Amino acid sequence: MNAVAIPSHELKPNTWYYGVRCACERLVALGEDSFAGRGDDHHISAVTLAVQCECGTVTSTKVLQKFKTP
Repeated sequence: MNAVAIPSHELKPNTWYYGVRCACERLVALGEDSFAGRGDDHHISAVTLAVQCECGTVTSTKVLQKFKTP
């Protein structure tokens, strides 16, 4: 399943997101964490997600990591 990343220019500062790290080391956000950083550090998807990074790399994963924007 293809997942649509949130463009980096649309990410809110000081906000928690779930996403993946692509091969070029960028963090790619897929969705905002509605619990604002509380809870698990990762989310396991029921299906494998294919996420395209801004650099063009496609990462396939079932595990989304939580991270906070600066």
